[in-house]
Amino acid sequence: MRFLAAALLPLLIAAAPPPSVPQKELTIERVFDSPSLSGPVPRSAKLSPDGRYLAVLRNRANDLQRYDLWAFDRQRSNWVMLVDSEKLGTGQALSEAEKMQRERKGIVSLKGIVTYDWSADGKSILVPLDGVLYLAGVDGSVRAVKGTGKGETLNPVLSETGKYLSFLRDNRLWVAPLGTPVKPVTPAQGKLVHWGEAEFIAQEELGRYTGYWWSPKDNRIAVERFDETPVDVLTRAAIGAAGTTTYQQRYPAAGRPNVDVSLYVLDPNGGHKVQVDLGRNRDIYLARVDWAQDGKRLFVQRLNRAQTELDVLAVDPVTGKSKLLFSEKAGPAHWINLSDDYKFLDDGSLIWWSERDGYGHLYRFADGKWSQLTSGPWVVKSLAGVDQHSHRLFFTGTKDDALAGQVYALDYLNPAVPQRLTDLAFSNDASMDKKGQTLLVSRSSPSQPPQVYLADENGKRLTWVEENALTANHAYAPYLPAHRLPAFGTIKAADG
Repeated sequence: MRFLAAALLPLLIAAAPPPSVPQKELTIERVFDSPSLSGPVPRSAKLSPDGRYLAVLRNRANDLQRYDLWAFDRQRSNWVMLVDSEKLGTGQALSEAEKMQRERKGIVSLKGIVTYDWSADGKSILVPLDGVLYLAGVDGSVRAVKGTGKGETLNPVLSETGKYLSFLRDNRLWVAPLGTPVKPVTPAQGKLVHWGEAEFIAQEELGRYTGYWWSPKDNRIAVERFDETPVDVLTRAAIGAAGTTTYQQRYPAAGRPNVDVSLYVLDPNGGHKVQVDLGRNRDIYLARVDWAQDGKRLFVQRLNRAQTELDVLAVDPVTGKSKLLFSEKAGPAHWINLSDDYKFLDDGSLIWWSERDGYGHLYRFADGKWSQLTSGPWVVKSLAGVDQHSHRLFFTGTKDDALAGQVYALDYLNPAVPQRLTDLAFSNDASMDKKGQTLLVSRSSPSQPPQVYLADENGKRLTWVEENALTANHAYAPYLPAHRLPAFGTIKAADG
């Protein structure tokens, strides 16, 4: 059970306030006011590729919706604000494409910095802010990126080695070596054809927000192209505080035509463009796209429109030819649950999450054969990371408690009983750096609002990222007397 803010918060915590804090009545206005009643919660926490730094977005004490970029240095054990969104912000209006993307991510009301991208060497971070791109160094330096020209910079990223900058503008993919003038590398084909962008359904239903993928060595880019021409034009209403307006929008209603999706692979300058063979049936979803660690193969997940069959294709990035690697098929009256809990390893094998035995578990696919890594009447909730040197994978699951997920470690070459790394008194989630060396654990309980800490590969806490203790200074301290702990139980359904 998570610690919940807003309307459910008063029901969860049973605790006496510190003696010095007078009790207050909790009003609806206070629930949605700043600072947050759940206390400070880091947003978009990401470890640097080498695991030394942790970057987070922190909201201001006086403005719940505005976020700045901060970083924690493990070696020096100190926090530094890298980018102050108020000092650098221009107030420039968002493009329509970015507004829609933020709406689908549930962050349309946020201000300041909402996303960022680590460089490969872990020394700097690419930060989009009000239409301007900045490089924030972990040394505290901040500089605007030159060569981006004028216009929107949707989905900006640094390439895998950090040599190139890329982003979307005017329905095209723009690329150039960092610091040089960025140019479009895909053609202009009108307002209805988009290059490098995730289509509406991918963002809204499939949890995919990008439409282009850099290869590990920066020599090739996989780029989605979609054409909205087949999609119906509907009249939509936008209801706001100032009134209601109507507008025309291409909207893929259920059972009606979707966009026409295709996938290409090209060089960073747009040359040597080849189309990927996605099969004869064009009425499919492009679910996921990944590169092999050596960049010699591209893996594409193709989902049928009924969402009952998921095919994983291995693609030759030189020719675009594909072959079926394996398929996942849903049982009768069921569907495929798409997942991001998989990882292609350096040895050519794949760690894969599947519900093929009725529960969500982890498997390893190597040399065309499957081996099940976890099993039992419980589920793996997420794959946190993989340490390929020690052959250990880290995941969250419900092995010990259906309501409180825990973090576990397992040797994927010699799987045995998973090793639990977290406290059973809390519900836990975790993520890791690319090498699987450092755990970023977030936890909560019915009596403790969200806490975040860094831990080593054995689960030992190295430092608090946010302890969020319920002290006299906590935003919720005046309201603690009214809290009640939830009661848990089991109710048997009609089918047993």
